Amino acid sequence: MTARPWLAAFLLILLAIPVSAAKARQDETPTAIVLCYHIVESPQDPRMEVSRETFRQQMRYLAMTGYNVIPLQHVYEYISGKRSSLPKNAIVVTIDDGWRSTYTEVFPEMQKRKFPFTVFVYPKIVGQTAHALTWKQVREMSEAGVDIQSHSFSHPFLTHRRHGSLDDHQYEAWLLHELADSKKILERETGRDVSFLAYPYGDYDHHLMAAVAKAGYEAALTCEYGRVVRGSDPLRMRRLVVDKRMDFAAFRHYLGAGEMRIEGVTPIPGKIVEPLHQPVVVSAKLPNYKHLDPTSVGLTVLSASILTPFSYDARDGSISMVLRDAVNALKGQYLRALVWATDNRSGKRVEATWTFRLPKPADLRVESPTLPAASVTPSSAGEPAAPRGTELIHASASLVNAGGGGDVKGSHTRFVRAPK
Repeated sequence: MTARPWLAAFLLILLAIPVSAAKARQDETPTAIVLCYHIVESPQDPRMEVSRETFRQQMRYLAMTGYNVIPLQHVYEYISGKRSSLPKNAIVVTIDDGWRSTYTEVFPEMQKRKFPFTVFVYPKIVGQTAHALTWKQVREMSEAGVDIQSHSFSHPFLTHRRHGSLDDHQYEAWLLHELADSKKILERETGRDVSFLAYPYGDYDHHLMAAVAKAGYEAALTCEYGRVVRGSDPLRMRRLVVDKRMDFAAFRHYLGAGEMRIEGVTPIPGKIVEPLHQPVVVSAKLPNYKHLDPTSVGLTVLSASILTPFSYDARDGSISMVLRDAVNALKGQYLRALVWATDNRSGKRVEATWTFRLPKPADLRVESPTLPAASVTPSSAGEPAAPRGTELIHASASLVNAGGGGDVKGSHTRFVRAPK
């Protein structure tokens, strides 16, 4: 009789194993995050705006830390079963409304990085204000490969509950105009098919979804936060809305980055590097290195104009890079170093970051106030963890989406020292 409780517990463990394995496989299923921006560098919209530097920092982060920016069409094909998979860390960039900053700020930045993106335009705004796009700008972006899609005709709330003064017949006629005429005008102006709609204000219901499909749209996007996964409803694809209230730490968190512990970082967080006569070594120790996928570990300095190779020792978790070519251009700036990896236990991305400053020629001996360093546990200010020995494996030679364009140059070369 005494063996029965032990036997029951053993059976429960056996039954739990397939569930855990299934959950692990589910965690590895490809997903995508669709980013939603509205306006860049404009005082006319104090809430939905993001600054020019914020937008550039976020795109630089995507380009330099292993994210894959892909077309919205690929995500639609994946969730509808027409595409078998998506790349890891897949991101889609969308811009709503049709503000002029889409052309003056977003378009050049995305071209420089060779990033695809989608613009959801409502025709009624085009050419109506100095802060809006013109049809000439819309056509130029479309001809350059930018995906132009619909945001309705005049950007109203589209659900019937928002239009109580209209009877059913009047509402259906009005809704058809908002959906069909927008699609028709955009197709005429760009010469390309319009298949996607972004719900104005994220306002939708089941009746509207049916009308959207009837008007010839294949997919529609909301403002509800979440990842897009296999089997997601194409007519209510989720997005992450990015506005000025979202700081860089929150941006990284919403993209799925968890915290990583690091130790012994150099340069010391918040300090001015002094003296600046030698190349600057950026390094850290990853105490939980045994739980990290060694092929996923990376290090970069986000402010650098040149993507600098780094070395990683998978036997002790030390990672480092030497800043040479970028140093002169970065003098006087606060710089952000960032380390990332995939945790083998959870399959999730983890990151740590810290800041330091390169001095101007005039303040080589001046010390700055110490800044807080997120997710950093400095253990000492000792010598940097420089590469040792000759057992280096050349592991990853190109950064997807860098494309050799803009301020990301060369290859993202990783040297991983193999464990024995």
